Amino acid sequence: MIKLNVWLTLPDGQLLQAGELVSATPAENGAITGQFRYHTSYLQHPDAFGLDPLHLPLQADLFSANRPKAGVHAVFEDSLPDDWGRRLLIRRFRIPRLKQRIPYLLKYQGAAGLGALGFGTAPFQPVSLKAGTHDLQQLLDRTEEFERDSAIDDDLTLLFEAGSSPGGARPKVVIEDKGISWLAKFPSFRDKFDMIALEAATMELARMTGIRTPVTKIMPCGANKQTLLVERFDLTQSNGRCHMVSMQTLTEAEGFYNLGYCDLADIIRKISSVPKQDLYQLFLQMIFNVVIGNTDDHLKNFCMLHDEQGWRLSPAFDLLPNVAMNREQQLHIDCQFQPTRGDALLREAPNFAIKHPPKARQIINNSINIIARSWQQVFTKFKVPQHDIDILNNDISNRITSLRLKK
Repeated sequence: MIKLNVWLTLPDGQLLQAGELVSATPAENGAITGQFRYHTSYLQHPDAFGLDPLHLPLQADLFSANRPKAGVHAVFEDSLPDDWGRRLLIRRFRIPRLKQRIPYLLKYQGAAGLGALGFGTAPFQPVSLKAGTHDLQQLLDRTEEFERDSAIDDDLTLLFEAGSSPGGARPKVVIEDKGISWLAKFPSFRDKFDMIALEAATMELARMTGIRTPVTKIMPCGANKQTLLVERFDLTQSNGRCHMVSMQTLTEAEGFYNLGYCDLADIIRKISSVPKQDLYQLFLQMIFNVVIGNTDDHLKNFCMLHDEQGWRLSPAFDLLPNVAMNREQQLHIDCQFQPTRGDALLREAPNFAIKHPPKARQIINNSINIIARSWQQVFTKFKVPQHDIDILNNDISNRITSLRLKK
């Protein structure tokens, strides 16, 4: 059995002991039971809120996790990285196979995760970033060695310190530059496209259509490589943090799921403090993802943030065109995973509080028109190789043509 204190850093920098989670030793069939209870002092704090507003309401109950593979509630697993960061975490602390379970990973990660939660058996230990932009070349070299499984632990110290928290499957670390914390995304030796330039250009294009995104910038990294810096949106100017919960957690999705953008809209209506704004942002992102061909629109790539005003949809992140040429969205649109006509987008509009069809038509066509006239120019500006643009051109052009609505 493992017991962990759960700490929460508020947006104003206050540190609160939110509660305690307990996870039992796995049963013979591998199932793990777990429970969570809020700390009495947290329940009495005027700024306290439910860490998962739908499944862990702010009340003095003992909440069973009911997740036998993980042994903890999904909101706590949200604090962990996915494939890339977990492999680093396991390597850094030399975690044996029998302890490579979610509760132990949380213990080893402590307060180094993205978002506002920290975990541990001892008093809270704040994390200070040690890597900066001056370390990008060294970090790039170490990430490639780690990917190729050719590095020794003594050479990975800086990478261990910078790379244990980000999620996803691609190499990335957390660095600091001029007092600002950034997520630094590196190229992979497996890349067949210039993923750094592609993501930077796609984020810029999304901003042009009205989608809220984090600040991004490209930094040179060695003689002929570069990295993408994405400003962290879970941090505040008061040295505080914003709590994050993924849409996968809020929808209770596990394994294979059959969900759509309308299900995300339902979550926003239930918990957002600014539902009209958030529904509009999600509608714009749905249109953008379909037109540009971002089929990596899975539930972990959408989350809700809790700031001083309450819950709201986070800025859009991990936006990329369909370089793998996977034709199906992860989330369905009008019950279709491969929408080929703009009518599907139009029929979804009422789910986003856009009930007047001419208004919805205007929003859809406006987004499509911005992408149609700007995407190649933006991609060229960000130095996406012409070879990559040529490969994407047919797919994006066909989508633009088929999705544009007639007046």
